[in-house]
Amino acid sequence: EGIDATFAACVFVGYHARAGTAAAILDHTISSATVRAIRINGMEMPELGINGAIAGAFGVSVVMLSGDTATCRQAGEILGPELVAVAVKDAIGRTAAKMLPREEALRALKEGAKEALGKRARAVPLKLGPPINFELDLLTSAMAEMPLLVPQVKRLGSRSVGFTANDFLEGFKLLRVLISLA
Repeated sequence: EGIDATFAACVFVGYHARAGTAAAILDHTISSATVRAIRINGMEMPELGINGAIAGAFGVSVVMLSGDTATCRQAGEILGPELVAVAVKDAIGRTAAKMLPREEALRALKEGAKEALGKRARAVPLKLGPPINFELDLLTSAMAEMPLLVPQVKRLGSRSVGFTANDFLEGFKLLRVLISLA
């Protein structure tokens, strides 16, 4: 919310791994109450990828992210090699982690931000060109019923719906509507 083309870069702090990630703190994708997975152009996306693509639609790169080790690994795969990922905890399970001591975490975040801003010119925005295929996997087959009331939405499986958009931001808005209908 609030990003536009005037931003020089994005820093994502305190992010979580996508829903279903083993050994990740509070893994979820948008809403753990309804969403099993979101795929965009065939790639399963955590919130960091979705928000990175929103920034990319405005030509803005994500230069740094912090979270647990699983989240940092996913971020590198999706947001690219120039991303500075700062792991401040290592998950033992969904709700327990080995945390860096506070001072060490603060130092790592400060050093990561300095490095990320220094590499900002080399960072590439995550831009998804048309057509953009959105797939939404829900927890139950019943949840996939209401989204079918939207004309361009098709059922892809017992718990899955999808659609194609020519603009990422418009597609993201429709995705949010579908999640609210589920």
